[in-house]
Amino acid sequence: MNRDHTPDPEFVNLLEWELKSTMRRHGILNGTSGAKRPFRLRLGTTVALAVVSMLIGGAGTHAVTRSIDGQAAALYIARAEALLEIARARLDPFARELAKMQALVQEGTVTKRELGQVEAQYLRAESEANIRQLELGETFITGKEPNDALSAPLVDGMDYVTERLAARRRPIQRRLELMTDQVRRYQELHEAGGVTARELKAVQTEFAEAEEALIGLEKRFSLRASFLAGGLPATEVELKAMRFAAVAARRMAVRHVEVLVEQQKRFTQLSERGAVSNSELRAVEAELRRVEAHVELADLELRILDQKLEDASEE
Repeated sequence: MNRDHTPDPEFVNLLEWELKSTMRRHGILNGTSGAKRPFRLRLGTTVALAVVSMLIGGAGTHAVTRSIDGQAAALYIARAEALLEIARARLDPFARELAKMQALVQEGTVTKRELGQVEAQYLRAESEANIRQLELGETFITGKEPNDALSAPLVDGMDYVTERLAARRRPIQRRLELMTDQVRRYQELHEAGGVTARELKAVQTEFAEAEEALIGLEKRFSLRASFLAGGLPATEVELKAMRFAAVAARRMAVRHVEVLVEQQKRFTQLSERGAVSNSELRAVEAELRRVEAHVELADLELRILDQKLEDASEE
């Protein structure tokens, strides 16, 4: 034991051996000492430590707790390393495909739009790899899982939360850039009779969802900055983030309802002419009811969050 009463590695190893020996003597590991069935530690680490504390004393319990914390940290780090390795493995094929497409664009054999689609896939994979790298960096320092809460503290002076938000932003920005051209092209085709109003609406809806995602990300940037500057307390920051996400989810659900209402009208007309079956019509109606229920739940969630925010502001 060191002077600050923290166990050194040799002490911990010795204690772990003593712990296992003690537990075996008392029938904890193998179900001996007259026990009718083995004790399998189903009550968890806390109860196990309580039993061991009575057997080997408080100082031993402190050392075992530190040992368990170290083992948990090692597991978190190993998991973060594996996730980073997987993300990098996913990135490599996209990087090769992007380089290939860039060469083909210069040769004039593929369009810039096709290149843009591959680039968007690469940026999403790159974003994931960057996020995993940041998560591993945080876990190495804390020995815990990454904390993405907007009210999370800095880690060794590093703002990992904002860094991960920044890593998520670029793919969304690029997707919007590509979709802006796509929406413009679909509008031209629609005016020329090349695509239907429904096809144009689908592209516009996809663009609106991407735009919503970027707005939501920028809002999280703003809330994070307010928290770090001391402008908002932790509870209020998290509640505001939840409310903003709920509002965005409701808007998306409402747009989905509008699309399904039009689809229901069209299927009703087709059903009357025998072009679609009753089961197909009922499936659309069921989906419409499901999404309408999502809107109602979102309304309830917003009322609850508004009340929570009001209570938080009064404290």
